[in-house]
Amino acid sequence: MVVVSRDTAASARDAQLAVLRRLGGVGRLEQALRMSEQARRISIAGMLSRSPGMSAEEARFCVLRRVLGADLYEAAYGRKSE
Repeated sequence: MVVVSRDTAASARDAQLAVLRRLGGVGRLEQALRMSEQARRISIAGMLSRSPGMSAEEARFCVLRRVLGADLYEAAYGRKSE
């Protein structure tokens, strides 16, 4: 399934698809993992900027709680969701 974007030229989309195909499955997975880690770091940094007194560990757990939801967070980490 190809998603057509209204703000991307067909030639740009074709070039991007060609690059992704050359990466192969493992390369695409590695890229996705890197992007996921970067998103997590950005989320933690945002949490820290909004709550200057919070430790990095507290910010990490706040982000995890948001991503996982209260029930899964508590099951995984044994901490009550606030």
